[in-house]
Amino acid sequence: MSNPLDFQVSGAFPSKVGGTGTTVKYFPRPIGPSIGVAPSTPSSTSAAGSLFLPAQNVYNGQQFNVIASGSWGNDTGDPSGTVTIQLYAVTGTFTAPVYTSIATSGSLTANFVGAEPWGLSAELLGDSDSGVLTGAYEAYNRDAITAATVITSRITGLNFNTGNPALQQGAVLGFVIGVTFGTSDASNKATMYEFSIES
Repeated sequence: MSNPLDFQVSGAFPSKVGGTGTTVKYFPRPIGPSIGVAPSTPSSTSAAGSLFLPAQNVYNGQQFNVIASGSWGNDTGDPSGTVTIQLYAVTGTFTAPVYTSIATSGSLTANFVGAEPWGLSAELLGDSDSGVLTGAYEAYNRDAITAATVITSRITGLNFNTGNPALQQGAVLGFVIGVTFGTSDASNKATMYEFSIES
């Protein structure tokens, strides 16, 4: 395995989300596109900060893994707090992205010992003849596999050769990790230490 595409996060330089609100929060890239420029955070009006899958047949007909891991919790002020961590496929355009959940941790509840590890691993494949991205995934939390099944949504209309010219650099599609907290509380927090595409 190799790591050709990486989100530039690590144990030393993680990406973090948290705080109040119950809408999805997308992990930002901790490093901006250039020196002195703020990190890019995906939003409903921008796919900036997504992890993009390149076109030009690099992944056409090939299996690849999208992996992400981190920790969440401690929710000291939110004793009934839950969190759902999801891998989203990014289609649409750069300024009007469409986020489709393809892998999920399901709703997780804290055990109040402190932060808890989470992980998502999706084995994906697609090709230009079918235009479809499909695959399966596993989700992990604490000492359990919380999900192991086919991806939650098939992505269609993809071209692994020409890509999508409306996305950054004509990528086939992008990927982001989103966190949804079940209740709004200032103590909500989640961290991502790894997010990469391996083939």
